[in-house]
Amino acid sequence: GTINVYNCADYIDESLISKFEDETGIKVIYDKYDTNEIMYQKIQTSPGVYDLVFPSDYMVEKMRKEGLLEKLNFNNIPNYKYISDDFLNLSYDPTNEYSVPYMWGTIGILYDSTVITEPVTSWDILWDEKYKDNIYMFDSLRDSLAIALIKNGYSLNSTNPDEINVAKEDLIKQKELTSPVYLLDEIKDNMIAGEKALATVYSGDASYSISGNSNLKYAIPQEGSNRWVDSMTIPKGAPNKAGAEAFINFLCEKDSAYRVAEEIGYTTPHE
Repeated sequence: GTINVYNCADYIDESLISKFEDETGIKVIYDKYDTNEIMYQKIQTSPGVYDLVFPSDYMVEKMRKEGLLEKLNFNNIPNYKYISDDFLNLSYDPTNEYSVPYMWGTIGILYDSTVITEPVTSWDILWDEKYKDNIYMFDSLRDSLAIALIKNGYSLNSTNPDEINVAKEDLIKQKELTSPVYLLDEIKDNMIAGEKALATVYSGDASYSISGNSNLKYAIPQEGSNRWVDSMTIPKGAPNKAGAEAFINFLCEKDSAYRVAEEIGYTTPHE
């Protein structure tokens, strides 16, 4: 049959798709999204379209609680045994019934060491007027708000309206002080080209950019960061659940997990 896969852009070794099709005879229709929120809206408003999606931890929890995910049949995913115990029984899926960890990483600051000569130890640097017009920020509500929350000493998971308002006002102030440009996937190549001196990035994108420009460095500020986990999940009403589980199992094979990590620069939860 066919499986419809919905994943973030630049988040797989695409040659593996052909390998899976050749090995199983299952055809893969592969679509891409930019943010968890775009994926969530699609799954919520168009059920029964996709067989496999790759939400981040907080979105796995949200979708699980809203009944938008199928329980997995782990008899079809024997390679699950290779997932490290460090990534099992986590808060977003405490019983390990709805998700299989795919990649993990952090958020931090990528900077051009030929321009930024001071130590990059705090998120405050993204509010420094001397770097006006020289900063990229996440075009992601979740991640940019998280940075402003952490910067002010709050949990990045805060639901306190007063704390969220402080973070909101800080982002408005940042826009006035430094005029950051909000982007996502374009940041990687733009930083290699030297278009800005500072950028908020995911750790895998930092790895990619540094491989293309040795002047770039990655820092996790002392106030803290987000260690996130992206997972493989099957939306409720998926047309080909067994096919999706076959693809999950395939991506948990040793060679597949290695090739994905090597291609995209993120860290695998595979032992």
